[in-house]
Amino acid sequence: MTDRETIKELKRELKRTWLTFFGRFGKLLPVQIETIPVVIAGKNAVVTSPAASGKTEAVIAPLAERFFNDGWANLAILYISPTRALVNDVYYRLKEQLEDLGIYTSLKTGDSPSFNPKKLPNLLITTPESFDSLICRHPQAFKELRAVVLDEIHLIDNTYRGDQIRLLLKRLRYITETVFNIYALSATIADPKDIGNRYFNDFEVIKSHGRRELEYTLVKSLKEVFEHARNEKLKKLLIFCNRRKSVEMMAVEARNLWGREKVVVHHGSLSKAIREEAESFMKESSFGICIATMTLEIGIDIGDIDAIVLAEVPWGTSSLLQRIGRGNRRTQKNRVFALYDSEDEAALLKEMLNVAIDGYVEEVDYLPDLSVVVQQTFSSLYASPNGLGDEYFSGIFNEFCSEDELKDILRHLVEHEWIEKGNGRWRASTKLMDLGGWGKIHSNIADSKALKVYDINSQQSIGEVQYPIDDVFALAGRVWKIINASGNRIYVKQVKAKAPAVKFKRHASKGAFYYLLPKELRTAYTA
Repeated sequence: MTDRETIKELKRELKRTWLTFFGRFGKLLPVQIETIPVVIAGKNAVVTSPAASGKTEAVIAPLAERFFNDGWANLAILYISPTRALVNDVYYRLKEQLEDLGIYTSLKTGDSPSFNPKKLPNLLITTPESFDSLICRHPQAFKELRAVVLDEIHLIDNTYRGDQIRLLLKRLRYITETVFNIYALSATIADPKDIGNRYFNDFEVIKSHGRRELEYTLVKSLKEVFEHARNEKLKKLLIFCNRRKSVEMMAVEARNLWGREKVVVHHGSLSKAIREEAESFMKESSFGICIATMTLEIGIDIGDIDAIVLAEVPWGTSSLLQRIGRGNRRTQKNRVFALYDSEDEAALLKEMLNVAIDGYVEEVDYLPDLSVVVQQTFSSLYASPNGLGDEYFSGIFNEFCSEDELKDILRHLVEHEWIEKGNGRWRASTKLMDLGGWGKIHSNIADSKALKVYDINSQQSIGEVQYPIDDVFALAGRVWKIINASGNRIYVKQVKAKAPAVKFKRHASKGAFYYLLPKELRTAYTA
């Protein structure tokens, strides 16, 4: 069957949703041609394809079709994204289309915490941590669930957040009265089958190899990038750094070259409002420079970008592919500049870029994070005041940790009065129930103390920095002077001066509940 015949057939299959999702294009992209029949047939799938290749629509359009064809009701589709920003982006991208079809769509994050179990959405977009909270507090909401979409799975796989999702999916099977499909989406996966096996069984692998042409230039300075951009008439650039401090330092140089009003910054220590301002500026402006960390590697919509600048060597090929994938989506050509400090670094960048052109992604050995056993034990028992039996925990943690490791962890939690056992059932202690009541058990993301920065004039939150801090410092691409301090808040005003970038809190590589593992497991974990 030719592509044209295939598209005609799929158009007939998507009789309710074709116009909504694909009518303005009149055609399907390669990953959509491959994925839609699999979803329509009710099969599970791992879908890997380059950025901006239409993966989301490849899954959501046929799921929307099945919603009507199979008579789904209540909360039928759960869409899990790694970050709040992505949740918001996907929500605003899909909401109007789905609700035009009659599919009520909602989102749930820490920033948008409301959830009405008496008026369930048909499709819910959320984060892993908010999903954990919902499965504890409103398990009945998931009884008629039919499909789960794991978006940008590579961003959390092989971390404590990916492991949390693994175990939450197992818990979900104890709750639902239906069989649900799972679809894992990613732009960069070295071994889709390996990742799929961690989250679900019996699935198809859909790997679309289509990619755009890559033209790259190695440069020694940002000034060279500025000159190339001017000569090539490149108006919108996205500059990637590995660290937040590097972003702030690069922002000063960029503003000297392009002008203060043309440069914005984006990283995890900035407030939501500041990040959203940067996203809106890049989306709406015809000329702009955005300097970011990996917060913009993912698919947040910031409009078309003329060129990508790698200000530092990416962490790996996967990260490199994510970054260059944000480039010009209007054509099949990607323009990339890469800064280097030495000939060795230039050689490394050249090798990485050539490997990226070939589509190779490095493999990473998987190691489960046992702190998730503690976190999910707490979450499960908080959700079950009447207690749970040994068979429940054996089922949840099977293939995740050994029986001996599970016994040692449960014994350790009993000794420290977090859980207790009586009449053959495990129960949460009062101490644990109090912790759950405060909402402190659903996230395994390690917290770290930081100072919150506020503009004293506008009272707008700017972001977070690490103590100690200089009286004058750079943040969000601007220079600030401390005017007042109260508790963990500092109030600042913008000044015209030169200043160093501040220190930022580091993201922990271990889950927040790591400290509650038995000492011998903590030792083995770090060996």
